[in-house]
Amino acid sequence: MNALGIIKRPQLGGDVDTHCGKCGEIREHVIAALNVKGGIERVQCRTCHSNHLYRERQTKTASSRVASRTNKKDSHHSDEGTGPSRTYSMQERFAVGDRLEHPKFGLGVVVEVRAGKIDVKFGREVKTLIHAG
Repeated sequence: MNALGIIKRPQLGGDVDTHCGKCGEIREHVIAALNVKGGIERVQCRTCHSNHLYRERQTKTASSRVASRTNKKDSHHSDEGTGPSRTYSMQERFAVGDRLEHPKFGLGVVVEVRAGKIDVKFGREVKTLIHAG
């Protein structure tokens, strides 16, 4: 909502400021895809042209940053996933946290699931794959 009380909905091709993982800074991005609810799904950085999932900007206080850093040291890395890895197949269903072995990309962890597609983190890269969801 802007200062006049008008609700502005995101549109394909519109601009949004968000963090770019490749640049490592808040940058202007082009909205590349919307989800079924009309929210922003994917964006493309106007500086480095990387295309990635949109993440809402979160404001963190200094104490929450320290707490999250402490929790990361104490717990297992969240990218490890759960259970044994399964061989990737388009006919299989996967859930967030599942580990899978892809013939080309290697070992990965499912980080997001949506209708018919999954986002899988392979090392530092996230790939979108098809699944039976």
